[in-house]
Amino acid sequence: MMALEPASVKHYFEALCGIPRSTGNEVGVQKYLLSFAVENEFAVRKDEAGNIVIYVPGRGGGIASATVCLQTHMDMVCAKDEGVEHDFIRDPIRTEIKQWQEPEGEKTVLKAIGTTLGADNGLGLASALAVATDCAVTDCPPLELLFTVSEESGLIGASKLDETMLHSDLLLNLDTEELGSIYISAAGGRDMYATWTFNRTARPAHLYPMRASLQGLPGGHSGLDIHEERGNAIKILLEAVRRAAGDGELLLASFKGGTARNTIASDAEIVFWVSPKQQEALEQQLNTPKWLATLRSNEKITGGITVIAPEEECFAPLSAALSVAILSAVAEIPHGVLDWSKAVEGLVETSNNVATITTSKNQIELCCNTRSSAVGAIEKFQSDQESKLTRAGASVFYRKGYPPWPAEPNSVLLKTAQETFTRVLGHEPKIAAIHAGLECAVLMDKLPQLQIISFGPDIREAHTPRERIHLDSVQPFYNCLTSLLAALTPGKIA
Repeated sequence: MMALEPASVKHYFEALCGIPRSTGNEVGVQKYLLSFAVENEFAVRKDEAGNIVIYVPGRGGGIASATVCLQTHMDMVCAKDEGVEHDFIRDPIRTEIKQWQEPEGEKTVLKAIGTTLGADNGLGLASALAVATDCAVTDCPPLELLFTVSEESGLIGASKLDETMLHSDLLLNLDTEELGSIYISAAGGRDMYATWTFNRTARPAHLYPMRASLQGLPGGHSGLDIHEERGNAIKILLEAVRRAAGDGELLLASFKGGTARNTIASDAEIVFWVSPKQQEALEQQLNTPKWLATLRSNEKITGGITVIAPEEECFAPLSAALSVAILSAVAEIPHGVLDWSKAVEGLVETSNNVATITTSKNQIELCCNTRSSAVGAIEKFQSDQESKLTRAGASVFYRKGYPPWPAEPNSVLLKTAQETFTRVLGHEPKIAAIHAGLECAVLMDKLPQLQIISFGPDIREAHTPRERIHLDSVQPFYNCLTSLLAALTPGKIA
């Protein structure tokens, strides 16, 4: 059982941990939300994209107040530690309470066992359900609980929302992860894909297939953690293999790495064909601990190079020219912070995540996730990369992006939240911007009348198996939420 307070939040979060809800597989949580609405006699609507709005009547002094929207997303990023057996389509999330040494001191945390926890955004979702049914919440405006699908794949649910389901002018997004901070701005983003299509050469009799691999890097959120230089397994492994090969040609067979567009790659693998002489040189350099020594931020990092057994299946090689073109192109794409904000100290303005690379029989596909709060920066960077990639023989396409969320520092909603949080927490909240995609920008684009803020409890290392909730932050976060709703009951927000 989770040592999570308040009990109402614990109840709903435990239920969510039992429901698989990877992006695109939100059917189970949709059924749960629809049942919740029926059991509590709340009106509910679901649009064609799968987004759900539950309508909760006002209480106490808030019965006649302006409606407030509480917004979270249903899906979660699915990542697991190497060697962990877990099926995210079928299996529940198993949790544990641990003591965790954070920079600010030891914390009692809730985390999953070997997988992502789904506190992003499950804890926000659980809190919204708790507010709707909490008997202790005596003064509350009418609520529209908006639960979106496929947020983690590029804010897809929000972009397809049937906006006629919402009537609120005020929206509280519960999808940020630092207690005591109120977020009023976020980065935009767009995914770029490069695809090489080819026919393979015959398997050469005089060459041998070899596998180079790297596992166990920290990974992390490609927006929130991109400035920490945690290392990208795709880039690090490729650099090590190219350096070890020297001037010798490597005939590429396959290249795979990373798990999601918005996660820093923690694992990678390259299979290539080499001569006996190259095999010996590569083994000498990559089977020693030297090139791994600087990466060992934890004991889980492993890697090296092995000869693939004759009976093991592997792809035939690409041509030498195409192998060089692909490996060079991937090596040249920048990963990490591209520019820092000149307006907000310490805020990343533009970044690029070399997110995933996959191989099939006749195709290799690379995905990069670029973020920026500066108008035009994403398009300029990706246009430059597209030129290089097309010269290397790739076809480039883009998934529809999402805009940045511009700050409204003088909104009445923000002022009310500042006053409320100061009273509840005993100190003034930090007003912040975030280098990550939030659905706020998409929703404001659809409903320009909205005033929006975002806040949440302390969640660390989302999108990784080390994702964890600081348990001492959940009750204060919930108190901030319910107190803010009470402060909005007079209907004076304009």
